[in-house]
This record gives sequence, C-alpha cells and structure tokens, in this order.
Amino acid sequence: MARTVSKTEIWVGYAILLVLAVIAGGIFLKQSRYEQSILKPGALQTESPSQASPLTSSPRNLIQFAPDGLTPLTPPEVFGPENLSDKINGKAELYLSAGFVNLASQRFATRDEPGVWMETFVYDLGSIRGSFAVYSLQRRFEAEKLDLSAFSYKTENALFLVHGSYYLEIISSVPQERMTELMLSFGRNFIRQTSVSRERITELALFPVQHLDEDSIALLSSDGFGFERFDSIFTAQYVMADTELTAFLSQRKSQTEAAELVTAYTSFLLANGGAEVRTSMDIPGAKLVEIMDTFELVFSKGVMLAGVHGAENRKTAEELASMLKQNLAGAGQ
Repeated sequence: MARTVSKTEIWVGYAILLVLAVIAGGIFLKQSRYEQSILKPGALQTESPSQASPLTSSPRNLIQFAPDGLTPLTPPEVFGPENLSDKINGKAELYLSAGFVNLASQRFATRDEPGVWMETFVYDLGSIRGSFAVYSLQRRFEAEKLDLSAFSYKTENALFLVHGSYYLEIISSVPQERMTELMLSFGRNFIRQTSVSRERITELALFPVQHLDEDSIALLSSDGFGFERFDSIFTAQYVMADTELTAFLSQRKSQTEAAELVTAYTSFLLANGGAEVRTSMDIPGAKLVEIMDTFELVFSKGVMLAGVHGAENRKTAEELASMLKQNLAGAGQ
C-alpha cells in the first residue's frame, strides 16, 4: 500500500526547492555581470591602491618623476614578495634573497609618439646593501658609467642606478638619444625628490686596489660559491699573472663566527672533492684547498671573513690573500 505524504513534508519540499531556486538565480546573476577592468590588458597584474602590497615609505606615484614630454601609457603596478614572480618570472629569487620589499612599475609614452615608450621599475630592497646586491649582479658589461649616483650606468636603451635602498631600471622601447635624455631626467628627478638613508657600504674600501677591476665588485646575498652559510659575501675580480681570480670578504657578527666559518667552508670544500694543501703564509688559521684544478683560500681577521676563490695557481692565490690581509689590517680589522 502506497504511503501518504503529509502536508508538512510537502511544505518542506517546497521550501527546499525555493532555496535552490534563489541560489541558482544568484549564480546566474553573478555570471551575467562582469567587471570591465578584468577584461583590460594587464589588469591581472595591476593592483589598485586598496589591493596593493603596503609601500610604507616607498614611492607609489611614479608620474611625479616623469619629465615633460611623457604621459602614462599604463596604470601603475605594485608587486610584493608574494607576487613579484608575476612581473619578473625567473629573476624573483635574486631580489627576494636581497631583502626585497616591493616593486612599483609603470610605462610612459612620449606625447607626440605614443608608440615610443619606456618602462620604469623602482625596487625597494630595504637597504643600500640589498639594492647594491641586485645592481651588482644584474650589471651589464660594456656599459657607460654615470655620475647620477654612486652606482649608475646606462646602455643603448636603458638606465640603471642605486639610490639608497632603491634600485631603478628604466628600459626604453627604442635606442634613441631623446629617450636616453628622458630616462636620465627621470632618474635625476627620482634622486632629487626621494629622501634616503645615508648608510654607506664600508666593505667596498677594504679590497686592495692593485690589479682590481672596480666595476666587478658584487654582493652575494646568499649561498655564496654554493655554500649555504655564505651570506652577505662581497666579491671582486682581479687579474694577476695573466689569470683571473676572485677576492671575497664578509663582515660577521663576531670573531668567533668568522673563525668558525673558515672551518665550515673548508669542510664543505673537502666534502665536495677538495684536498687541503699546507701553506706557510703569515695568516694564522688560513686554510688552502685545491679543488677542481683551482685553489680556494679562506681566513678570518677579527670579525672579517676573507679569502680567494677560483685561483688557477697557488702562488697567485696566496699573493692576493696577503694583499687582502694587509688591507684589512690597515683598516683596523
């Protein structure tokens, strides 16, 4: 015998169907609308001020630095550590390891030739060490040095500079003298209008000047020479006896840490196939290791960790290490 459905069950069924209808209608209404901004080119990478990563003291309105003759071609973009790779895929790790805070970017076109434009990238790395680290490792060789700031140069269609914690890249769509002047003006405006800390990088003066390629000095923020404990390692290229080799130094938190890193780096080299070589150098605690037909020499002097990397012969490695030690001693290290 068939079961009789009660009135209560009928009303519950109607209520459920009504709720489902309301939900379906809401979904249809939502899908039938669209945000026009979502369909604009580049909108997925552009953040409004309310969505942007916090910029604290960082310049967010780049139009204020644009010289006469330029007009915005795109809205400003802002990127934080969580989405930097959306803008510079493949290079984000370099910036993040250097203390990246945020990036502000925007394109500007010339008023009379909209097809001629330049894109500005203003990176805040949190300190001058961070901005110098990125600048030094991104440096393009055969470029022309400038006096815009302590660290600045230009290429045929680009300008690069450090101003305090900021690292600027300005790239032009065409190599024109006019665009070069506009990029230089933008850089000057940025430097003049943006206040920064007067912090200096003291390690730069600790490298011996003889045989030094001054433009080669760089800062490895992390994993120097493949060793994960080597952070904040300054390097410089030397040419001695017709061979190239690298001097390095790093200020550590204490003498104990500097000395311990000598032991740790030596162990790292030995574990990767190196062989320790005895040395009669007048550098207490210095370690010399031959690995893959090159020589690594590492020592500590006070709180400074220092040494020579990738020397093709032992004598040259020891000579450069002695020069480095003398420079450190002269600087009171």
